Amino acid sequence: MAGVGLILWQTGTLSISELMGRSLSTETWPLGLAFVLLMVGAISKAGAMPFHSWIPDAASDAPLPFMALMPGAMEKLAGIYFLTRVSVQLFHVASGWASTLMMVVGACTILLAVLMALVQKDFKRLLSFHAISQVGYMILGIGTGIPVAIAGGLFHMINNALYKSTLFLTGGAVELQAGSTDLRQVSGLGKKMPVTLGCFLVAALSISGSP
Repeated sequence: MAGVGLILWQTGTLSISELMGRSLSTETWPLGLAFVLLMVGAISKAGAMPFHSWIPDAASDAPLPFMALMPGAMEKLAGIYFLTRVSVQLFHVASGWASTLMMVVGACTILLAVLMALVQKDFKRLLSFHAISQVGYMILGIGTGIPVAIAGGLFHMINNALYKSTLFLTGGAVELQAGSTDLRQVSGLGKKMPVTLGCFLVAALSISGSP
């Protein structure tokens, strides 16, 4: 909201169609600060580092169908969509410090979140940290300012919503049957839950980049 207020102060309008024609510059401090504030709001909603901690905490307590719908899909769609509109249509971020900032945040989110996922023993927290890492790819693509990379970031937003939701839901099926999501306690369910196994494999191959 502070970022929105700065834009109104500097331009006198909040109409996106009017602001798109003005090519707002991040080189002046009020608009530069406005961009940073709007970016922080967007990546917090999407769950990028360092504003990610609510997602693993929610995974520990919330039902997995909720995790599939909200942090796994809807929150990322809303956050990344908003970030794209702000950086591409309002500020036309294609170079300079704003582009570098977005790419650094994206790259750090990719690396650090997946490293955190590797050490998790709980299925829900593992998927949560991996979902955070996927946001990094989207932010990195948008931050480059290159049209094909922006399109790739947005397309990956849809990819992530589909396969991450499937993974969370298969985890929910396992939790319902086994009573636990602790990877050290759950094993040998493939023969008992073949449909769940099949859905999990499709989503796991998708997230691995297999055709």
